Amino acid sequence: MSEVKGAMSEMKSAEGTDSEFSSLTGLIVHTSPTKIESVQEQLKNLTGVEIHGAAPEGKLVVTVEEMPGQKTMVDTITAISHVEGVLSTSLVYTHNDDWSEA
Repeated sequence: MSEVKGAMSEMKSAEGTDSEFSSLTGLIVHTSPTKIESVQEQLKNLTGVEIHGAAPEGKLVVTVEEMPGQKTMVDTITAISHVEGVLSTSLVYTHNDDWSEA
């Protein structure tokens, strides 16, 4: 139990420091093949979302970018999963950059 408290304490002490980090996340978004075009149009309207490829069977290669100070990554991924026609969203890559040293 003390290990959990220690980890939570470390997380709380780090909370003010993550505003200098940007994040890039790669996703595979599986859609209904009949709705792939409408899903693509809806995803293009989401801030930080870019579509890099599409397969006719309904798979999209998507990235989500979160700039320093933003807290939108989880909300954006959740919004993607709630788009009509999306069957599943799989996280395949994530990367964080520390901008405080730039």
